Amino acid sequence: MTERKPEILLLTGIFAVSFLFCSIVFYGNYRHNEKIFYDKMAVIAASFPGEEHRLMRVLKEETGCDPAAGEAILRRYGYEGRLPVKGQNLRFGAGGLLFAGICTAAFLFYLRRENQRSRERIDHLTEYLRQVEEGEYWLSLEKGQDSFSNLEDEIYKTVLALRESRESLRREKQHLADDLADISHQFKTPLTALSVLGELLERHLFGTEDAALVSRMEGQIRRLTELTAALLTLSKADAGVLTFEKRQVPVSELIGCSLEAVEPLLEERKQQAECAGEDFLLCCDLGWTREALGNLIKNASDHGPKQSTISIRAWDNPVFSGIVVEDSGPGFSAKDLGHLFDRFYRGENAAEDSTGIGLCLAKSLIEGQGGEIRAENRKEKGARFIIKFYKHV
Repeated sequence: MTERKPEILLLTGIFAVSFLFCSIVFYGNYRHNEKIFYDKMAVIAASFPGEEHRLMRVLKEETGCDPAAGEAILRRYGYEGRLPVKGQNLRFGAGGLLFAGICTAAFLFYLRRENQRSRERIDHLTEYLRQVEEGEYWLSLEKGQDSFSNLEDEIYKTVLALRESRESLRREKQHLADDLADISHQFKTPLTALSVLGELLERHLFGTEDAALVSRMEGQIRRLTELTAALLTLSKADAGVLTFEKRQVPVSELIGCSLEAVEPLLEERKQQAECAGEDFLLCCDLGWTREALGNLIKNASDHGPKQSTISIRAWDNPVFSGIVVEDSGPGFSAKDLGHLFDRFYRGENAAEDSTGIGLCLAKSLIEGQGGEIRAENRKEKGARFIIKFYKHV
């Protein structure tokens, strides 16, 4: 009602002005007819000198004369017209009201037509902006000379700027991807050479004290290789150049592949992985999701006690597909919960060789596929990681 109040006030004003105009015309016409009547009566009075008393008595008083007889005489001499009378005035007033109503209705029709045009233009611009937001930059705006023309011109300029910015950003991302690939190659070559040299040294120094040092060096090289690969992957994810080849993957296959990567760690700590839940098809990139899930299982192994059980459960519903990884360790401290997925963050109970990059990488890989990941403490003691892949996103 509030939105239509200005329109109602405008229509009321138009009706009032139209009615006032008709009233002025009516009053002017009435005074004109009155003057004509007065002039005619003056001519009649002048034509019968000495009879003015009788004429005035006929005009001012009811004398019992038959008006029909007088009208017959007037018609005999060709006077068919009538001077305004009360009923005619009423009809003229009704005509004024009708005219005012017609003017108001015509303006209302015009106003509604303009409103319809405005809504159509607004809907057109809204749809255009929605498509621009989705990345569809088409420049065939319908140009029209109306109140929206300037807005269309500004939108056209903005779209051109967005298109150029998008192309520039795409080129920059491509250059960044190429640079990261070069960096990765430059890192891998010396690391691979160091690993080979370490194996050769270990063979030559087998059984000596230096062999232990070489073994420790190889462990550091492996750690550096893994850290380099993780940092490069994380950088690609941050830059938006990491590609995901999503397909329908059985969740049992995903969990099995993730466990293979951490199997040596589980055997070393004499831990078991207990899988539960239903098997279903999950739309994801198998390679990257396996790495993310493997990092969560590794974290659960590091924080869980030896000879403990790591629980992995999967479920599916019409809204999302979920995977949960739980351990029976001490859980997360209140201070750590808000920073677990921060880069290079090491919690209070972090392992000595932890780099603080695994959980951050897992978060980037999951969210890069439109998923969600969070951490919480279990009521029964222990930590829990929850992964959700929403459907129809």
